[in-house]
Amino acid sequence: MRRYLMAGGLGLGLVLCACSEAELQRGEAYVAPSAALQERKTFGETNPSELPANQRAALVYAYAATAIALYRAGETDAAAVHAGKLDASANRGLMAGLDTMGFDPAVLTAVAASPEDETALAGAEAMLAALRPNAAGSIKETTRFLMRSLATEYEQGADAGTISDAEAYQTAYGCAVTARDIVAAQDDEAYGDLRLELELLVRMWPGRGPLATSTPAPDSGMALALSNVKLALAGLP
Repeated sequence: MRRYLMAGGLGLGLVLCACSEAELQRGEAYVAPSAALQERKTFGETNPSELPANQRAALVYAYAATAIALYRAGETDAAAVHAGKLDASANRGLMAGLDTMGFDPAVLTAVAASPEDETALAGAEAMLAALRPNAAGSIKETTRFLMRSLATEYEQGADAGTISDAEAYQTAYGCAVTARDIVAAQDDEAYGDLRLELELLVRMWPGRGPLATSTPAPDSGMALALSNVKLALAGLP
């Protein structure tokens, strides 16, 4: 049975609420309203300290990747908002133990001090590369977690072709980049289809990154992209 996303009614989070992943065909978005409450539960509604360490690492990666993209785009104020989420003193539940998993706040501090310094930016990207394997966990579960998070953030951040909440719109971008980067490091034979769909998902944002002045992709387009990711996930062992 095909269930198409209804414009103006159901949220993007519902795209991930399939009764059976096997029913999906590429290019289709369908929903199961009865599963909405469970699938809309994201890190915004969860105590970070209750999340598995790899999912906390994935969130940190998402925030840092967003900040780096915005620094590269010259959006220093917006970048600082996302980098500020990685303050261990303010977010102990999220950050606990991540210094042993590859996260180093000093590299982001260096970028904030000199956002046009390519050496500082390269150092931040190297830090993400070190964090990446520790954020992976179960590829299927981590990707699902990031896609649920992305869906809720995008629904909050974009509405009818305009950005209604820039921070949420940008966080959704970070979730997409994190999932793509984690999967890109996996075996291509097993994960090639998922890698492709996640790359296409990231391209739903402009090439320069999630700028507040962007024209966001429509909900229908994002819903289709998320459904295609779900289909690729269904093909994994």
